[in-house]
Amino acid sequence: NGDRYEGYWVADKRHGPGVLHCADGSIFDGNFDNDEFHGHGLYRHISGVIYDGMWLKGFPAKMASKLHIVVENTPMVIRQGTPFTITVQCLNDENEVVGDEGREIQITAGFKYYQPSKGSALFDMIEDVEDKPIDTPFGYQVVHYPLTNQEQENDGPSEEDEEQELSQSQTQLDLKEDEDENQNNKEEETKEGEDGEKLAENEKQDDEKEDGVDNSGGGVEEPDEIPNNTTTETESVPLPPPVPNCRSEEGVCVWNEVYLAPAPPMYRPFVAMEEAENDKKSSSRGKPAINKVDKMRRQKEKALEEKYAKTGEYVLMVHDVTNPPFLGRTIEPAFLLLKLKRPEAKKRAKKEGKKWDTSQHIRRSMVATEGLED
Repeated sequence: NGDRYEGYWVADKRHGPGVLHCADGSIFDGNFDNDEFHGHGLYRHISGVIYDGMWLKGFPAKMASKLHIVVENTPMVIRQGTPFTITVQCLNDENEVVGDEGREIQITAGFKYYQPSKGSALFDMIEDVEDKPIDTPFGYQVVHYPLTNQEQENDGPSEEDEEQELSQSQTQLDLKEDEDENQNNKEEETKEGEDGEKLAENEKQDDEKEDGVDNSGGGVEEPDEIPNNTTTETESVPLPPPVPNCRSEEGVCVWNEVYLAPAPPMYRPFVAMEEAENDKKSSSRGKPAINKVDKMRRQKEKALEEKYAKTGEYVLMVHDVTNPPFLGRTIEPAFLLLKLKRPEAKKRAKKEGKKWDTSQHIRRSMVATEGLED
């Protein structure tokens, strides 16, 4: 069959120490028993996997069977624009780390798959898309979402301004999650709304000329307007390179500086969510329009989503892509929930003014009174 063996034979079977040069390029240097790897041996597999240890009847005494993502808490909370680190271990059935070398591991991300309604443009488009939904252990399917280790470019506002904008923006996916926190901060948000209304009032005349509609009163909610050149610019931006695969070292793989990239144009789940939102808007016609502050905020959120991933729940997926599979076996994948949130708002130190000194005020009053009596 093309194999070449150098070693001992017993009854026309490999037995004892020897070296086997396989036809596919793999090499085993160790002990044999009844024509099988048995005892200590070093195996250099054609896929790049190297195993040096004990063997039992043709297989490693400790063989990896599953992948495990090392994380303190689940879901793992990450922040927009902030890189994170992923550590993966190759475990056996006893949850012990197997120290094999060179196993090729791939990490990808996904977002919950939303089935589009029949007759929609998205429904017709999906038939031509090769990327099929992926099953997860979380009770729903996902489609691939871009994951990269390329640092995101900082064109435009400074980091401080961006973090302030991101910390103030509210997305639909965060509203439910942060409902309790937002209730405690109601007074601060009210103040921000008043400041925003003043800004909107100052720009009212310019907006009326562009929109041709007076938004100060009630009426039907207007769809958010996006400049025509925004779509063209977004489509022209190439997707960032994916995170490269990692070869295990002593059964461990580590990826540093990983980001969730901005969504590509016409990303299916987001388009489906937007269509569902538009349907709700259509059914709510006749209700009072949203105020201009909310409209400005939502437009700002859309601009930020072109630079950062949308807040919400993602799934991190880890697969064994060793090719050809080591000893014909592919170990089980691992999945992890990622909760992407806005950056934490920086607490700014308040300037302390002069404190009211009651005793000093009394002394001054007494001195003034004595002066009048004299």
